Amino acid sequence: MLLYKLFLFCYPKIAKLLGFFNPKAKHWTNGQNSVWEAISNKQREINGQPTIWIHAASYGEFEQGLPIIEAIKLIYPGHKIWLTFFSPSGYLHRQNDPAVDVVTYLPFDGPDNAHRFINTVNPSLIIFIKYEFWFYYLKEANQKGIPVILSSAVFRANQLFFKWYGGFYKKMLQMFTSILVQDKISFQLIAPITHKQEVFITGDTRFDRVLQTVNEKKEIDWMAQLSNDKNIIAGSTWQEDDIILSKATAHFTQFNWIIAPHLVDKKNIENCKSLFNNAITLTELIESGIKHTKPIVLIIDRIGLLRNLYRYSFVSYVGGGFGKDGVHNVLEPAAYGKPVIWGHNDLKYKEAIGLRKQNGGFSIKNEAALVVHLNELLQTAGYHEKISQNANNYIIENAGATQKTMTEIIKQLDRS
Repeated sequence: MLLYKLFLFCYPKIAKLLGFFNPKAKHWTNGQNSVWEAISNKQREINGQPTIWIHAASYGEFEQGLPIIEAIKLIYPGHKIWLTFFSPSGYLHRQNDPAVDVVTYLPFDGPDNAHRFINTVNPSLIIFIKYEFWFYYLKEANQKGIPVILSSAVFRANQLFFKWYGGFYKKMLQMFTSILVQDKISFQLIAPITHKQEVFITGDTRFDRVLQTVNEKKEIDWMAQLSNDKNIIAGSTWQEDDIILSKATAHFTQFNWIIAPHLVDKKNIENCKSLFNNAITLTELIESGIKHTKPIVLIIDRIGLLRNLYRYSFVSYVGGGFGKDGVHNVLEPAAYGKPVIWGHNDLKYKEAIGLRKQNGGFSIKNEAALVVHLNELLQTAGYHEKISQNANNYIIENAGATQKTMTEIIKQLDRS
């Protein structure tokens, strides 16, 4: 408990200092400084109607929670959804999202903030998506008898909950009314340390989310400006990925290479573009209006396109696997039934491991491995089709978590 209080004391001060040279830290600090004004303004929109509070740490967790949000809206149209984020990457991209009624930052944890926020929102139900364990919010909800669900959770044996000194964190787990985990390993880890809570294996709602995107069948007009050659689409790339991809382009000039960097600020786009010969940005492509007859390297300098862009790939590459944070979302391209390739840092990502084991995708250690896989997919008869089918099967076989999650949500709302 002492360490947690020390963390709560230090984090805002460190974030404020980092904000002088880190835009994300600055956004977070500014958001916290104005959070109560925003909450007060948004409260008027709720106007006393029954409310469900959903918390997502960041953008990725929101994507995981979106199928649940949409299902709640269908079954409980009279309920309002109040969505909170901890990270600016979620809040800044989704602050006006039409799927929910209110979006705000979550006031930083503490007894006063937790008491004030929960009294203001007065939720009938609280849902935390995947991660985030805030002691005072959980304590306040428990004291008021508000059910709290942890949804789509994943646990690993090396986490604090399972250490001899992790008693405080075990206590936080025990404050949830029910815990919905993605897999059997997570269930086996937490079942022995929970008390009154109900624990269920419900799966990962991201599988449902990516299938929703596929079924939307959203076309991208500017793709018609590219040549009719096959496309390699690389999404959420970092510099380490871009360097490997730039070397691989020399071996496969017959492809359109479409690179969508994780960061799209001017400096990062210029750095990415400089690695590739004769590359152009999406903005330059659209402004030119030119129809290309030969393959090109295209750098995507806009956000919000990637999940629909994967539809056009022959092979997809997902970035992040050569950095310390790990690989990004491999499910989005796999849902289109396309082979997926990514860097080797995937040990914390069960969806990447699962896709690899299903032989629907490959992790690589270097440029040479990327070249080998692309040659096999291009030249070996029937191989591309086999890997594509494996990828699609992996998504379909693991779908259905939203329905299982809604069973528990309905049960808790009926009790409250």
